[in-house]
Amino acid sequence: MKTVYKLTILSALLSLSSCGDILELTPPSSIVAENFWQTAGDAEAGLMNAYNSMQNSMTQNFIIVPLVLADDARANSGGNFTRHEAFVATPVHGNILDHWREVYAAVHGANDVLANVPTINDPALQKDRVLGEAYFIRGWAFFQLTRLWGKIPLPLQPSKSATQDFQLRRSEVPEVYAQIIKDLQEAERLLPATHPGNNRARPAKGSAQAWLAKVYLQRNAQGDYALALAECEKVMADAQYRLVPGANFGDLFAVGKQNTTETIFEMSFRPNRSTEGHDLDNETVPFTGAGFRMRPETKIVNAFQASTGDLRAAVSLGTHNNNRYIRKYEAAPPTTNIRGNQTTNIVYLRLADIILLRAECLNELGRTAEAIPFLNQIRTRAGLQPTTATTQAQVKQAIEDERFLELAFEPHRWYDLVRWNKAVGTVANLTEANRARILWPVPSRELDLNPNLDQNPSY
Repeated sequence: MKTVYKLTILSALLSLSSCGDILELTPPSSIVAENFWQTAGDAEAGLMNAYNSMQNSMTQNFIIVPLVLADDARANSGGNFTRHEAFVATPVHGNILDHWREVYAAVHGANDVLANVPTINDPALQKDRVLGEAYFIRGWAFFQLTRLWGKIPLPLQPSKSATQDFQLRRSEVPEVYAQIIKDLQEAERLLPATHPGNNRARPAKGSAQAWLAKVYLQRNAQGDYALALAECEKVMADAQYRLVPGANFGDLFAVGKQNTTETIFEMSFRPNRSTEGHDLDNETVPFTGAGFRMRPETKIVNAFQASTGDLRAAVSLGTHNNNRYIRKYEAAPPTTNIRGNQTTNIVYLRLADIILLRAECLNELGRTAEAIPFLNQIRTRAGLQPTTATTQAQVKQAIEDERFLELAFEPHRWYDLVRWNKAVGTVANLTEANRARILWPVPSRELDLNPNLDQNPSY
């Protein structure tokens, strides 16, 4: 987890004169510490380094693994997905180490920016924005890490040596959440309300507010429903965020339809670059010579069939050779082989999620009558009739059911089940006996390198 890089920064990034399409630019492969952090271009290039690590971590392990952990998809082949689905992953499995290191690389990239950008004296530098984006990246990264591993190391400064990198203890979960909230609140303070032109993919104030809402609900401490509600209200008060019409629901996931009015945070991928696309199609859509590696669970197929007239069904599910497949990440027709070169943007936060979270918060706070219109807003967009639920318990279940369909195959269901304390009893391979395996194992390699790390129970 070292962040004193030794190779040369790309000259194109050193000469950046504007923000550009930040999440589609080629990031720097390294930073020469002695000569760097002098100009606005250096700051942007350093930020690119953090974004590159963030992007690397936000495909398979961020999206696909939570799907097979939950009850909306199942593994269709062996390997890492099957092990996760069966809750038998071990500390030596490669994707466990890969994701740990990918996300921590984003943390260290953000730390470099946060430590060095304040000292840059360049009138062209948009210092608040750059720092706000770095705080956002670090807050996002710590949130991802603690959701998967619970206690985690909390590096807050650039690493200066291998000893510093490898000797941090795991901080307790409340301490981790306190830091996440602090980072995202600082991001909210510093980030602009929006970014002009092609820069809309950058996180803005609403992105930080939306993540804060999800952080509060995942933490689930006393008073967190009220805190999450306040963040949801901020996002929904921002006129730039609007639901796309139900007839255009597929635009949220379609090639060439990036950055819709509903999107709060999405990641762009560079077109026609085999090393800078992503491969979610490889995992979810049948293509020539390889089939597909995961399928929708019967439960969600049946749920869509029971939701008569649901406009989301055809966008979420496809059929090929009489087999159902996950369609949300389909960039080309089935049997088209575009492995690793998919350029569809991936949406991580969108307004419908926040509207349903607002309904959930209101209902949990005893304001059920106020919650129902927000639930119905999502149902109406989907072409459905208003809910018949009226009591707090009925509305709670209706909101949970709506999240299952609205956010199908997006990386939210598993974390919803965990925070609702419903993972055990809902997920087929998770029982009271192996409940501890909700958390991932700390990678063996990290334990070998750091004597101060301890392993999670059950491993």
